[in-house]
Amino acid sequence: MVIKVNEHLIPDWAIERQAEALFENVAKGMPGKPREVVWLAAMDVAKDRLIDQAIMAQESKRRNFSVDEAEVKRETKRWMKQNGGKNAFAQANNPTIRNADDLRREIISQRHFNQLLEEESACEPPTDQEVRDYYEQRPDLFRGETTLHASHILKRVETPDEESSAEEAIREIAKRIVSGEDFSALASECSDSPEQDGDLGTFGRGRMVPAFEQAAFALKEGEVSEPVRTEFGLHLIKLHARNEPETAPFEEVKEQVLSFLHERRKDGVFDSFLDGLKEKATIEKVTEDA
Repeated sequence: MVIKVNEHLIPDWAIERQAEALFENVAKGMPGKPREVVWLAAMDVAKDRLIDQAIMAQESKRRNFSVDEAEVKRETKRWMKQNGGKNAFAQANNPTIRNADDLRREIISQRHFNQLLEEESACEPPTDQEVRDYYEQRPDLFRGETTLHASHILKRVETPDEESSAEEAIREIAKRIVSGEDFSALASECSDSPEQDGDLGTFGRGRMVPAFEQAAFALKEGEVSEPVRTEFGLHLIKLHARNEPETAPFEEVKEQVLSFLHERRKDGVFDSFLDGLKEKATIEKVTEDA
């Protein structure tokens, strides 16, 4: 069976090639799903994409877009260079491009698509008020993260036999801190990671191992933690400062928001245009010899 889009035939092998190219990305959106299920989803995405491409190619042909041979040559050289030079077709991880003819068709098709996209996605940019409204409705997108400035003292534990001595040492250091000794001085003197007197600088979530992060973010400014066990050993953590997230000023992000909203609007305009072409098209499954 093949798919017929108006007078254009999309054979099974083309859909399978496209599905192979899409498989990894589809799998990322379906974690834990069996390979067979991911493959069926990739085939569905491939069918839809090839139908869209066929419809757009037909519309581009109808509009008789020109072909800039110099640009095609430049794009061909660029693709060959990026994909291994003379051995590009053998090395490239793209099942839809197997030879020079495939590559030429792909380049011309992409350039014609870009021309069609430019023509049919044209629309007015958002107004200043629309940009500001979006900024005010989505403050979460423009807010930074909470960061900490902290130091630590580490006693490494690399074997089970070192656990007891490391725990004894870290608790003795903790007692010295409680008695008033300086944390930085003790880090320099006693830590197994004494660089910068144990100062870790500023960091946000996701930068440290989970146990360390959890303990550090639970501290108040100036507070020292109880011993914290990580895969590196035992730590004492001192929080110097907690920096609360700040929202970027509107004028600082205005152009980015404008660009995002305009591109989103253009996508919607083009999708509507493509849907209109699909409604007029004849799309059906036919036998190989149809």
